[in-house]
Amino acid sequence: MRLAPLLLLPFAALMTGGAASAPTRMPFDGAWMNCEAYRGSSICSYKLMRQTGTRVCGVQRDFATNAYYTQRFIATAEGKNARIDRICGDPGSETDTYCTGRAPAGAEKIGWGASNRTLHACGDHLYGADSGKAFSCAAARPEAGLPKVRTLSNEGPEPEDEAWLAACAAGKD
Repeated sequence: MRLAPLLLLPFAALMTGGAASAPTRMPFDGAWMNCEAYRGSSICSYKLMRQTGTRVCGVQRDFATNAYYTQRFIATAEGKNARIDRICGDPGSETDTYCTGRAPAGAEKIGWGASNRTLHACGDHLYGADSGKAFSCAAARPEAGLPKVRTLSNEGPEPEDEAWLAACAAGKD
């Protein structure tokens, strides 16, 4: 007869609210990366993000014009869309503002800069687009997005960027 009370426990937990709720999925928490061959080398671009509530902190690295460009950003998530509110890093197509403590001597713009970019989490791919432009996951081409990965392996980020990402996710940016 000891078995009967044990069988009733799951039912009792449901009735009393004692059942554990599933953790809320944060669509912008994780790593996305794509690697391509370039002149005999593997060139990888990535985004590594931590999401706490609607706050998204990220480090990204892209390759263009024979160089890597690394930036940090803070975004606001609304469902599976995130608006990049501020960004800094290596000046290029994403920003013209160096991050504090990382600017070369004589740099004119240091600190946070504005961004007109949004991110879109569509299944296991991440897409970027200009803010204000219509975006549809159904119409997105998989090859245009970054696939989600379990790890960035040895591709990054630098220890300084990793420390910033942890501090930012804790609300200390």
